[in-house]
Amino acid sequence: MEAEHKAALVPLILSTVALLTSPALSIASQQHMADYDQCIFAAAKGVAGGLATHEMVHSCLEKFPGERSHNGDLPTEVLNRLDTDGGFGYGIFSGSIYNGNSDYTVTQVTLLLTPLPVESPFASVTREYNINVILQPLTKGALSVPIISDDTLEFSWKLIKARGYKTR
Repeated sequence: MEAEHKAALVPLILSTVALLTSPALSIASQQHMADYDQCIFAAAKGVAGGLATHEMVHSCLEKFPGERSHNGDLPTEVLNRLDTDGGFGYGIFSGSIYNGNSDYTVTQVTLLLTPLPVESPFASVTREYNINVILQPLTKGALSVPIISDDTLEFSWKLIKARGYKTR
């Protein structure tokens, strides 16, 4: 059990190191950005992952507080243009996502994970996982999230929601 907890901490530690050593984030925090979009774009270069992404978005929102209202649930047609691929290994869901929208930036996606096989007593325990991303229009990014599991090795998964904003 202790090894599982240590393994779950690896993505968090790596994201923190990436955040602290990212030249892109330090550039974004030192330069005078004209707006939220420029801040996110400059900060997103070279940084991927949950904690690092969360910290970048938080930093840009502090610089441009009026932008907060623009970030919200995206319409179904926007969600349908997100192309995802992924799988499980060592207690982590990881994969890639392509934003096929030309006018929306995605800041978070929600995955629904269901343990398999369906006959399993745990199959009814589906969980939603929110993954912070910074996905500009027509770009590809990475997805990674530690999953809560009872040693289930297989899951079905589905992208069920996305948050973001219309790019100006």
